Amino acid sequence: MNTNHLKKFAQEARRKLLEQVGAKLTFVLTTDSVELREKTEQLKQLRQELGRTTKEQLIEKVAYTWFNRLMALRFMDANDYQPLGIRIITPKDGYTIPELLDEAKRGNISEELKVNKQKIYDLLDNKIPSTNPQNEVFKELLIAACNHLNTTFPFLFEKINDYTELLLPDDLTSDFSIVMDVRDGMLIEDCKNVEIIGWLYQFYISEKKDEVFASKSKVKKEDIPAATQLFTPRWIVEYMVQNTLGKLWLQNRSKSRLREHMQYFIESESLDKKDYLKINSPEEIKFIDPASGSGHILVYAFDLFTKIYEEEGYNIGDIAQLIIEKNLYGYEIDERAAQLTGLALLMKAREYERRVLRKNFKPNNFCFQDLNLSKIEISATLNSSQISISDKILDDLINMQQATNFGSLINPYVSVKEILEVSNKLEQSIFNVDVFQSVKIKALQTALGQLLKLSENYHCVVTNPPYMSGGMNAELSDFVKTNYTDSRTDLMACFVERCLKMLKSKGFLGMINQHSWMFLGSFEKLRHKLVKSVFFDTMLHLGARTFPEIGGEVVQNTTFTFWNAENDEALGKYIRLVDFDNSESKRNQALEAINNLHGKYFYNANQDSFHKISGCPIAYWASKKTRNIFQEFESLEKYSKARIGMMTTDNIRFLRQWYENPYNKIGFNLPSINHAINSHFKWFPYNKGGSYRKWYGNNELNVNWENAGFEIKRNGMTSFRGKDYYFRSGITWSFINTSKFGVRYKPKGFIFDIQGSSAFPEDEELEIVASYLCSCVSLHFLSILNPTLSYQANNLNCLPYINSVKIDPIKRERIKILFTDCVNISKLDWDRSELSWEFRQNQLVQTKQNQNIELEESYDLLRQFWSTKFFQVQQHEEELNQIFIEIYDLADELSPTVSMEDITILQDILDRRLLLKMKKNIINETNNLSGNHHFNLSLPFLAKEVLTEFISYSIGCLFGRYSLDKEGLILANQRETLQDYINKIGKSPDECSIIPDKDNIIPILDDEWFEDDIVGRFNQFLKVTYGEKNFNKNLAFIEEQIGKDIRDYFIKDFYPDHIKRYKKRPIYWMFSSPKGSFNVLIYIHRYTPDTVSIILNKYLKEFIGKLNTRKEHLERVKETGSASDKSKAIKESDNIQKMLVELHDYERDILYPLATERIEIDLDDGVLVNYNKFGKAVKEVNGLNDPATKKKVKQFDWIETTQIR
Repeated sequence: MNTNHLKKFAQEARRKLLEQVGAKLTFVLTTDSVELREKTEQLKQLRQELGRTTKEQLIEKVAYTWFNRLMALRFMDANDYQPLGIRIITPKDGYTIPELLDEAKRGNISEELKVNKQKIYDLLDNKIPSTNPQNEVFKELLIAACNHLNTTFPFLFEKINDYTELLLPDDLTSDFSIVMDVRDGMLIEDCKNVEIIGWLYQFYISEKKDEVFASKSKVKKEDIPAATQLFTPRWIVEYMVQNTLGKLWLQNRSKSRLREHMQYFIESESLDKKDYLKINSPEEIKFIDPASGSGHILVYAFDLFTKIYEEEGYNIGDIAQLIIEKNLYGYEIDERAAQLTGLALLMKAREYERRVLRKNFKPNNFCFQDLNLSKIEISATLNSSQISISDKILDDLINMQQATNFGSLINPYVSVKEILEVSNKLEQSIFNVDVFQSVKIKALQTALGQLLKLSENYHCVVTNPPYMSGGMNAELSDFVKTNYTDSRTDLMACFVERCLKMLKSKGFLGMINQHSWMFLGSFEKLRHKLVKSVFFDTMLHLGARTFPEIGGEVVQNTTFTFWNAENDEALGKYIRLVDFDNSESKRNQALEAINNLHGKYFYNANQDSFHKISGCPIAYWASKKTRNIFQEFESLEKYSKARIGMMTTDNIRFLRQWYENPYNKIGFNLPSINHAINSHFKWFPYNKGGSYRKWYGNNELNVNWENAGFEIKRNGMTSFRGKDYYFRSGITWSFINTSKFGVRYKPKGFIFDIQGSSAFPEDEELEIVASYLCSCVSLHFLSILNPTLSYQANNLNCLPYINSVKIDPIKRERIKILFTDCVNISKLDWDRSELSWEFRQNQLVQTKQNQNIELEESYDLLRQFWSTKFFQVQQHEEELNQIFIEIYDLADELSPTVSMEDITILQDILDRRLLLKMKKNIINETNNLSGNHHFNLSLPFLAKEVLTEFISYSIGCLFGRYSLDKEGLILANQRETLQDYINKIGKSPDECSIIPDKDNIIPILDDEWFEDDIVGRFNQFLKVTYGEKNFNKNLAFIEEQIGKDIRDYFIKDFYPDHIKRYKKRPIYWMFSSPKGSFNVLIYIHRYTPDTVSIILNKYLKEFIGKLNTRKEHLERVKETGSASDKSKAIKESDNIQKMLVELHDYERDILYPLATERIEIDLDDGVLVNYNKFGKAVKEVNGLNDPATKKKVKQFDWIETTQIR
């Protein structure tokens, strides 16, 4: 099945239907015609529906209704399942128009179609005027065919005499019609598999899903289906059904040959138990998917039930109906999905039994309906019928007001007996009330009927539940907090609890969900409850990339089957598939493990052992030795307190990249809260995790914590978590990791975030704890405590730890030496970048000092230096691994080897692809990296990145941020001047190596139009740093490495590189005309309200003047020059004329108005706010001042938004 083709078709069909249904709605509501006057009732229904819902929701509903109907018709056409025996929207082989229409043109219209045949024939014979008679006829026939299918598919083909008929798209027969799209999108061969229905449902709502996630707001109940829909791979469905339904059957029929049809069936100890759920007949088995989606799980269960019935000797002609009516159940909150579930089941039944569609039975799946009565109306309706109810049933009915929000999670408080009693009383009273009251009684009856269904118990519950944590709407969030206290963090965990309650004793639960419930602290109570109350029969631990359409590490899954019976020391069967990177390889390995029941991926585990590890992680793969270590050793928390940090309530408002702020407002290296408060600084270093990095670094952010976080408190933060540890030295780590872990030393002076959680070892333990946490041993333990993407503070607290006093003194001292060395090298690496506030000078400049060498030689020396440091860190990390492996006696389980790609220094200037290739070559040569670190090798550097860092530094020097005469930051406070630079350097202008640009404006143009042209200034910098003698050679080396002429680089690449380097918070801003004919660069820390005026008058107007002069010269060439010169002059003159038009527009419409306003900026507001004050005068940057970002900035309630242009 070509899912890419299906996805494209479904998404395009949805867009087309939304457009056409929307247009039709507008037409119907604004047009008065004879045809519409004949449809008064439908128009009334339409307007009533618009009163109940929004226009957008109505259009969406009608669009998907027609999509589902057309999809069903095409599927039945392709398989020759149509009850009429004729294809509805598909032509006969060799024809082009639908067979239904073709037969009508031949005079053949089925008697079962309720249409005005004479009208059809008159239209076709042109006796009735029509602009498109064939299209009008097909519309009549299509509606009649849908109405005919109402008997068989009442849930999908309702009688079309309502407003959906009014909104059916007009074009049904052209090559561009939605009908043609459906035929082309659903290929005959794809329609041979009923799975196509599920795929199309997922793809149809996929763009809606993207819209919901993009909004980053709480998910409305009507959007939950789109936000949570995920089509389960067939092989996982088979595993779940075979190990629930199949296992239940084999418990009852131990000699059954059903095993032969179940390739994913796992032989487990539940099969040998004497106390199991007794089944006398397959008709007794009730199997439900409580979040059925498009029915994928139920469809496969149908297949397995068929095998069971056949084995029991049932009549082939009866089996399909028995399965549909007695065995399969499905609940769903989405009407679209519920329709498709019913369709899929009946299509599956038709696959087995030709006459099944004429038997008129209905699947047991239903879509929840909200009870649209208030609490007062509920009570009043019951009181008027003299029916008294308990508080429990009232609470249940109130929950039913949110039935399409809570769905199957509603677990009725009230007994079945009371539901039936109240329902019967309502049934008796409905004859004695008026019409309005009867509507309310019927609504109550519907709600009670749903409660009755929700009260039932099942033999097997199998589902892929919705995954949702932080996005729950308020009503749903409150509901799960009240009813699912142990699992409320995510809906999928709530479903685990709910599904177990839906089971009969000794029934089976099968589920696929995210594996976070197995490890995260928020689910610890749930794990303890499950381990004690149910038997973990089987599990396929899938990990990332289980679903073909979801890449990356974020969604990590597990699928499992629980037996609703207490564990009695039996061993569950677990297959570990987390290391395989796609669904197909996981499937193949699962089959291999199931067939062999041994090997490195197959585990037997007694779930009682999970209690032995703090937090009760479902660590089935942990060895006995590892479990004993957790039991016997002290926890790390005794010697190092790990704590989560603060939340700002609004990161955009309260956090900044440090270089956005005035340097003199940042409080560095303060040892305590009191020092911070008394310092009167506004901004303080803030640790927020960042990318994976070990030993030192990721020091990038500031937080506004002026007056002890006064503004943050005023914005709603009532308390600061971890406050007692603010500003203390310690260690920190990145919250999000991908199967790696390592900590960084954090000096004093930092506040820390929840994503930059930190630990604070006792002074004598710091080096040991940090080294331990950077070792493979701690990662081994963490992977057991929490092998998800997020390592939490409590995970570190629970690590087993050996006090440093108990470590051999020689090893202890060696650990401290290695730790210090690794931190120093990592700090040196971090500080070589401009992004460090302790950056001193570009390293190519440092390497040149006092040496008469060329730039290329300096680059080679730099490579050699850092290659040595890189391999030194690798050697140190392997030695630390070896020491801790020996301390914890894990030589049988762990290797000390550290791969080169896991060394975290030089991340920005190493070619990672070539590094992997280099690693493979070394392994092939030595067969063992450990102990052989090849210090003589040179790493694969990204020469372009090294040279562009050099260029970036040069621009910093030209603006005065840095200086060749003094290391570190020079001008980094707001509105600092050239005189401030002279004062800080301590030299006269004549003594300075380079004087920064006087007016803080450097032009970047296609030629050297100005004295302070950026290329000329850069060339000057290069001559000063590396001498005039080798200038040409050095410049050629730069241009070779960056891959272009230096002017081309400045015009095309410098600003994008700067944006990337400074993470979309640039400190050098490019004022640029719309097509880039005029560009100048400024340094925001030196900006003044006159800067724009200077750009306008000194640069833009002067540039326009120079262009006019050049154009006048070209006019003379056109008159007097040679033919070749004339041709060139004409072309250049035309280009200049276009430039002049662009620049005059830029001057008149953009720059001049800004110059007159003399705009003020406040660096404390940050680049995001300040950049957007300049509208189209500055270069557009995606994620900074593009329309979508600008719109968000205009909604900030903490700035004067009228200044945003």
